[in-house]
Amino acid sequence: MGWMGPVMDDQEHEGWAVPLFADGAQGAGTTSARGLLVARRHDDEPCNGDRVRLTYSDRSTAEGVWQDGTVLRGDGIVHSHTSGQVHCEVIEQAEEWRPDAEVVGWVAGCTCGWRGTGWTRVPGPGLADPAARQLATAGPWADLEAADGNRVMQDWLRRIAGWQALEDVEAAAARQAVAARALDEAVRAALAAGASEADIGRATGLTGPSATERWSARG
Repeated sequence: MGWMGPVMDDQEHEGWAVPLFADGAQGAGTTSARGLLVARRHDDEPCNGDRVRLTYSDRSTAEGVWQDGTVLRGDGIVHSHTSGQVHCEVIEQAEEWRPDAEVVGWVAGCTCGWRGTGWTRVPGPGLADPAARQLATAGPWADLEAADGNRVMQDWLRRIAGWQALEDVEAAAARQAVAARALDEAVRAALAAGASEADIGRATGLTGPSATERWSARG
């Protein structure tokens, strides 16, 4: 999808430049010949094309495709009695694709749901002004040039900077632990081969007493 970030609290953080539409909809990060796939929130009201299940107070149900406030059942019957239902569950969301031309801007986004500050799309490169957070694409598509994509993603990079630093610390600590175990094994092997604690101290940059204190209990 985009830029891989750290994993914090079992949450993977991946960022990308999210396309924005005039009605507030956002791109889901997938493009094809049909255009851009629009992201859907889990708490959305049903949209045309969604497969839904209606449940009524008497526990009866009706299932089918939602279309303008009615449900089209698999047998071709239009189920229009939707107002009395007590629960409407979207079983399968319909995909919504929009053309690149409808993109009005971009925002840095993360798979955790975070969004940065938006950038506005202007009609042509001559009108672009990064200082005013205004960008343009080279053609009719909504894909940003690499330099502009980097500009949008600076918000996300600042967002994850602290987490990334902690991940680097964890990685360094893990390498240090591996190196410490390797040193312990090498010291044990040297002692078993007849090396003195003074020899071990010289080899490790420690004094003899320090080497004795560190490895005597591990021997």
